[in-house]
Amino acid sequence: MKYIARNLVTAAARNAAPRFSQAASIGLGARMCARVIQPVGTIRTLTTTMPMRVNGSSDSDLLHTLRDEADYEAKQAAEEGEPEFIQAFMNKTGFKIKTKTGEQKVTMTKQFGSETITISFDVGEILNAENPIADFETYRENDSGDVQKEAEINADDTPEDFAIGFTATISKNTTHMLFLELESNEGEVGVNHMRFLSNKDVSDISGMNLEWVRQKAYCGPLFGQLSDDLKENIDAFLAERNIDTGLTLFMQDYIEHKEQSEYLNWLRKFKSFVEA
Repeated sequence: MKYIARNLVTAAARNAAPRFSQAASIGLGARMCARVIQPVGTIRTLTTTMPMRVNGSSDSDLLHTLRDEADYEAKQAAEEGEPEFIQAFMNKTGFKIKTKTGEQKVTMTKQFGSETITISFDVGEILNAENPIADFETYRENDSGDVQKEAEINADDTPEDFAIGFTATISKNTTHMLFLELESNEGEVGVNHMRFLSNKDVSDISGMNLEWVRQKAYCGPLFGQLSDDLKENIDAFLAERNIDTGLTLFMQDYIEHKEQSEYLNWLRKFKSFVEA
């Protein structure tokens, strides 16, 4: 009887199952269709619609100005070409120039007998010019509320000469090298400090540690307090190695040339940044 009862229960379950499965499958299928159809439409919308770019309202104007400025500077640079004074200076002095686009530092190196001479300066020294901006006008409002021109400076009024701080390193096959901190002013080379650095210390370190080695080394006597004979002999020593007025004039011209080149590179980078 238990076996018959089990069979009856099983048969009843089997008979009920198709009705439940069929009804459930219809309802479930409808629900699945409803669920599937809607996401498909949503997915299509997401894949076919470009994401919104959030930019400032002034970006288009800035980009237009950057393009115009970069095109103008590029045209000017193409018309002027590579300045002849650079090659002429290298041919005369034997210095080789090393610099990288996007960097301010300029290094010049040459051999003088058994010596290796390295000159280093920075394009940022152009900020020492009294009037680095060529053409501008300033206005001021008077007590009556009227705006009046206060000053005007033209490119011709801007002095070509500006002070440049630079360094010179003279090394040879000895235990120490001569490190000079120099300054050009009105075409003259002024000596601020003359230090002797260990060749081993300099070759083993770089960056801030090198600056620390320089600072801890004795800076040398005040140049102005040396005897006239010694000062004259030091000046002649430097001039014979082309550390002279010709170098200071070249550095001024080269700084202006490289600053202009870096400005064009800066414009192009700025334009690419805004476009991205």
